Order: sequence, then C-alpha cells, then structure tokens
Amino acid sequence: MKRILVPTALLVAAAVLTTTTAFAQQNPPPAPTPAVEIFGCKFNANKGLNDLHSVATRWNAWADKNKVADYTAFIATPFLHSADLQYDVLWIGAWPTGAAMARDSALYATKEGRDIDAAYDAVGKCASHALYAEVVIRQPKSPPPENGVATFSDCTVRDGRTVEEAITALGQVDEYMAGRGSDPFSAILFTLAGRPNNEHYTFKRVVGYGSMDAFGKDLDVYTAGGFRRVDELLDRIIDCNSPRVYTLERVRLAAAAPAGAGAR
Repeated sequence: MKRILVPTALLVAAAVLTTTTAFAQQNPPPAPTPAVEIFGCKFNANKGLNDLHSVATRWNAWADKNKVADYTAFIATPFLHSADLQYDVLWIGAWPTGAAMARDSALYATKEGRDIDAAYDAVGKCASHALYAEVVIRQPKSPPPENGVATFSDCTVRDGRTVEEAITALGQVDEYMAGRGSDPFSAILFTLAGRPNNEHYTFKRVVGYGSMDAFGKDLDVYTAGGFRRVDELLDRIIDCNSPRVYTLERVRLAAAAPAGAGAR
C-alpha cells in the first residue's frame, strides 16, 4: 500500500509563483514547493483501519530507525461524500521538497521497505497514487493537530482568469474567515503525476481544521452569511466541485526545520 513514486521534477512551482517577467528578473527564483503524495485505497476482505494502524506502526518504527525526519503523514477516512466515492481510505504524505521525497524514496526501496509494502498490500490495495506540488495559502496559528478534518475540492480557473488571481482570492477568503474566528490550514495542490486522464481541473483546493468542532464553527460562519463574501471573491475566478470531507489521523509528523529553512 505505501509505495513511493520515482523522483519527479517540481516544475509547477516556478510557473505558479513567478507572476511577471519583471518579477522574475528582480527576484531570485522561487523555492521548491512541498511535495504531497495521496494514495487511494480499498481494504481487502475482513481488513480495516485497525489492520492499517498496525502496519503503520511498523512503518513508523522503520522511519525512526532510518531517521526519516522530513515526512508528515495522515490516514484520511471519508466523512461526507457522494455515492461515487472510490476508496475506503486515503494515505496523505508530505515532504518539504522533491529532493526530500527522492531521498526517502531511495531509502524505502530496500528489502525492509519492500517487506513493509507487502504488509500494507495484505491490508488493502491502492489503485491510485498521485504526486502534487503544494502551494500553501494560509498556515494556522495553532500547532499541527494529531487529528482533524480536511476538505478537498477540484477547482478550474475560469477563462480569462489566472492562477495568480485564484491564489489572491483564496487568500482573501482565508482572511475573511480568520477575522470571524476560523483558523484553518489552506493550500492548493497541482498534479505532478498520477492524475486520471478524464480529470481536467486546474488544482485541488484543500482546507484543514484541527478538530471536528473547528470544522463545524467554520460551517456556521459560512452559512450565517459568509457564503455571500466567499462567492463574491471566488465565483468570478474559479469553479470548484462539491467538497469531499475526510477525518484525519496523524501517523507521523516531520521534525521542525531550522529557522529560515522554509519548512511548511
């Protein structure tokens, strides 16, 4: 289940974060974005979350032994979704850079890593494994939670609009919600590899909350009139489908990077 992709160049970062030729000439190249992997998995017969937790514990011990300190991972379980949901569970992992992903991938491609992979496969099969470049829109003030809630939407930039405009508008939405007591994590994900051929969105919008309570409070802000401001900011720029909502269980947390290292 926990297979690692071969190294992929993070070409999207420069395209997304360089807004004009003048900007590119006057400033150093943008730093690489974090790399995020998402597995979509279905449990085998008579297997479930407890079995996945057992293998994840074994994988965590391997990561500790090999001093893997740059990887954060969550198990995501569907909470609100449509009938066309394909997976029982998602494994969501993130590295600070593509180079970190490549280093850990090579480390995992050993016999011990393959043995752990076999244990994952005994629990469930993952039909999809995609890699994304993550552009963080808002980082919450609170520390990363052990558990939480995340929403995922597929968004398309409208004709005549730009990704840069979408990033600005999403940031304005976050500021509006934060001004009313919300403290979410917000980011967009650009597919680097693994997207189905029939999907044509521009990016995935991700909003994360530290608890179900925080998610509920955010919904109250939205339904009590916040939707008017959100629609005003976003509808003319992007078109997003209905969010899928997942509960999150943190499997691993990356070590804090030294000051100035640009960690997420």
